Amino acid sequence: MIGRPRITDLVFDALSRLRRPIVPTAVAVLVLFAGTTAVFGTTGIALASQQRTLVRLNSPQGRLITITDAQGTAGLSAESVAAVSGLSGVEWAAGIGPATDAGNVNLPSAVTVPARFFYGDLPPVIRASTDAGRGQALTGPGLATTLRLGDGVGAISSRIQSAVVVGSFVADDPLTALNHNVLVRGTTDEGRLLTLWVSAQNIAGLPALRDAVSATVIADQPASLRIDTADELASLSEGVITDMARAAQLTISGLLVAVTILVSAVQFGRVAGMARDIGRRRALGASQSLIVTQVLAHAGLCGLLGTTLGVATGLALSAVIAHSLPPASFCTGVAVLMMLAALAGALPPAIRAARLDPVRILRVP
Repeated sequence: MIGRPRITDLVFDALSRLRRPIVPTAVAVLVLFAGTTAVFGTTGIALASQQRTLVRLNSPQGRLITITDAQGTAGLSAESVAAVSGLSGVEWAAGIGPATDAGNVNLPSAVTVPARFFYGDLPPVIRASTDAGRGQALTGPGLATTLRLGDGVGAISSRIQSAVVVGSFVADDPLTALNHNVLVRGTTDEGRLLTLWVSAQNIAGLPALRDAVSATVIADQPASLRIDTADELASLSEGVITDMARAAQLTISGLLVAVTILVSAVQFGRVAGMARDIGRRRALGASQSLIVTQVLAHAGLCGLLGTTLGVATGLALSAVIAHSLPPASFCTGVAVLMMLAALAGALPPAIRAARLDPVRILRVP
């Protein structure tokens, strides 16, 4: 292969030379495979475990901001629900008023249950059998039976409110306490809230969102409100991410340097073993750039084979050990870096091969 060959010719030539000699090729592939697997076996597994931990930290409970008018004197307005819903980083907002005892209007002597006005759209953690319009109500699990409502629907009333029950709901964490209540959709936005919940889209933004919510809520005496968040989880989340990034940089950098050095040593040995073949090609007119390209093409194919096997093995290790997989961006990044390490390690031997003197190499003693 002389002159200016096509890229396909270079690829086929590199493929044909993978087996000649086979030992340097096998060693180069093994080095790339071991390096890639080592990255996944250390940083990859740790990152997969981190992802699973962050998912737990980023649970609905961890992302919740709870604003409470514990004494009932702060005058927390139901208009706050709409106000905080428009803030950046808010997933959902909802509020409830004080509880009153409500019973079946057709059975005055029947058992009563707590009923509360509910403001805002039903959040994802509340699963309702149907949507409730203003003045309509939803019962918590089993409360329709307690109220003796036929088919789960009917009229209820208390000393301050009356409503028509149109369905039921089940609240998951962190609002499971609502399962013991009847939720009546607020008839206006001018009611008073006992509790306002705001869910952040991501726990990392929880501290900033808490400050924004505190400044946005509408209340007669904001200082009397109590605001509760899981700030320690947000701090832990940031700490996990920072520590993991620092450890990953050190580990991957060290492995890349080691892989580059080992690949370079293997390619130097390969070039030395193929010196006469390289000298013949130079004597037949192959340019120095062509020799460099051929050596790099061989290293690239070794890198592709070793990296592919390493990524597949690393993903299997992550699935078995961490029961989770690292992000796709991590897998792609490791593969690209290992390929670059293979090419970087092969560059000095390639330059060395291009500078070999064909006359001296082919001289017969």
